Amino acid sequence: MIYGALGDIEEYRGMLKGLDVLIDWLEENDPAKLEVGSHPILGDKVFANVMAPTTRPEAEAHYETHQRYHDLQIDVEGREAFKVATGSLTLVQEFDEKDDYDLVDSDASIAGDLADDKFALFVAGEPHMPTLEFQGDGAQPVKKICFKLLADAYWEG
Repeated sequence: MIYGALGDIEEYRGMLKGLDVLIDWLEENDPAKLEVGSHPILGDKVFANVMAPTTRPEAEAHYETHQRYHDLQIDVEGREAFKVATGSLTLVQEFDEKDDYDLVDSDASIAGDLADDKFALFVAGEPHMPTLEFQGDGAQPVKKICFKLLADAYWEG
């Protein structure tokens, strides 16, 4: 996981092909202006999934993992918490190749939040649990963007 202030994202240029594409796009575009739905940035290699969910308690969630895509997540309205698994994993739902995810539970984790213009980049294979209730807020609506960045191993050319 990479976690920090969205305004500092330029510091991570050169780490991943998709991240470089996203950094360039963010220099020219305001992500808060995107409507709910999917928005291509570079075809199926880099795109934005804009969602308007309600945050949920941890007890109602599982960790998700992806094989082909990294997730870079931000909140543009509201705020949420998240967790990243650090312990042993128990499979809850088998990998769905079409949608690139499986679900797992873990016996240990670290936590963060996406308040105050922060971002979190969850790398492919890293179990993460997004859209959790921010401490003390209870269930709240949030407008969030999950930028999907194709892992370098899947890029052609």
